[in-house]
Amino acid sequence: MLIKRILSFSENDSKLHEDDLELAVKENLGTLWIDIIEPNIDELNTLQKIFNFHSLTIEDCLEANQRPKIEEYPDYLFIILVGVRKLPDEDELEPYQIAIYLGKNYVITVRERRGGISLKAVHNRILLKNKRIISHKSGFLSYVIIDTFIDGYLDRLEEIEDIIEEVEEIVVHRPERELLDTTFDLRTNILIIMKAIRPQRVVLRELAVDDIPLISESAQTYFTDVYDHILEANDTCVSFRDRVSSIVEVYLSSASNKMNDTMKLIAVLTAVILIPNLLASIGGVNFQDFINNPNLFLSAPFWIFMATILVVTVLIILIFRKMKL
Repeated sequence: MLIKRILSFSENDSKLHEDDLELAVKENLGTLWIDIIEPNIDELNTLQKIFNFHSLTIEDCLEANQRPKIEEYPDYLFIILVGVRKLPDEDELEPYQIAIYLGKNYVITVRERRGGISLKAVHNRILLKNKRIISHKSGFLSYVIIDTFIDGYLDRLEEIEDIIEEVEEIVVHRPERELLDTTFDLRTNILIIMKAIRPQRVVLRELAVDDIPLISESAQTYFTDVYDHILEANDTCVSFRDRVSSIVEVYLSSASNKMNDTMKLIAVLTAVILIPNLLASIGGVNFQDFINNPNLFLSAPFWIFMATILVVTVLIILIFRKMKL
C-alpha cells in the first residue's frame, strides 16, 4: 500500500501526518483525510480494525471492478466512483476505481491505481489553510474531493476536443489511413468515458438531493454543482461521439473523391495514349518501307499522318479540359 497523504485540519489549523494510521487518528485535529493508493488485504484489514468498516466494503476496495454506488452505514457512507486514466506509454484510456469512506470526522479515499486524476490540489489547499475547506467538516471535504475528481473528466474531454479539432482540419485535405486510426482511437476513449460517467449520475444525484446526516445542507448545495458537472461531461461525450462519426463520414467521402479523381486521371491518360497509339498502329501497317526507302520521311502523306496524330491528341486534351476532368 502506498499512503499518499494523511492530513487533518480544524477551523484554524491543518497538519500533515506521518504514514502511521493509528497515530494519525490519535493526533487528528478535528477532520482527518487519509488518501491511499493500490492497497492490499493487510492494509485494508488495518483500516477495518481502526474504523470498524463492514467487511463487504473492504472486499469492494480489494476487488476494484465495482459499479459506482453509494451505501449508507450507521456511522459512515461508502461511495464508489470510477475514473479514467491513460495507459502507460499509450493514448488509450482505461477505467479505475476510487472508494470513499465518509465519516463524521474523517474522509478516506482508496484509489485502485496510480496515474489517475490528481488530488494534489486539494492536499495543497488544506496545508495552505484554505478557509473554505478547513472551516467546514468532512462532508464539505468529500465534496471538494469528488468535485476535483469529476472535473478531471472535463479536463480529459478538453484534451480529446483538441485532437478532434486537429483531425477535423486535415480530414478533408489529407484523408490518410493514420487519420482513420486516430479517429477510431478517439471514439474508443469517448465510449470508455461515457461508460464510466453514466452510472455515476445516480450516485451524485443522491448526494445532491437525498437527506444524508453526514452531509450538511450547505455542503449538499455544492454537490448539486458536481451533479451539473457530470451531466455536462455526459452531454459533451455525446457531442464528441457525433463529431467523430462525422469525421469518419467525411474521411470516407474524401477518400472516395480522391479515388474518383485517380480514376479520372487514369481514364484521361488512357484516352490520350490509346487513340494516337491506334492511329500509329494503322499507319504502321501502311508505311512498310521505312528502312528500304529513307525518303519516305520527306513525303507528304507521312507528315499529314503525323499531323493528324498530333491534332487528335490536342483535341482530346482540350475536350477533357473543357469537361474539367
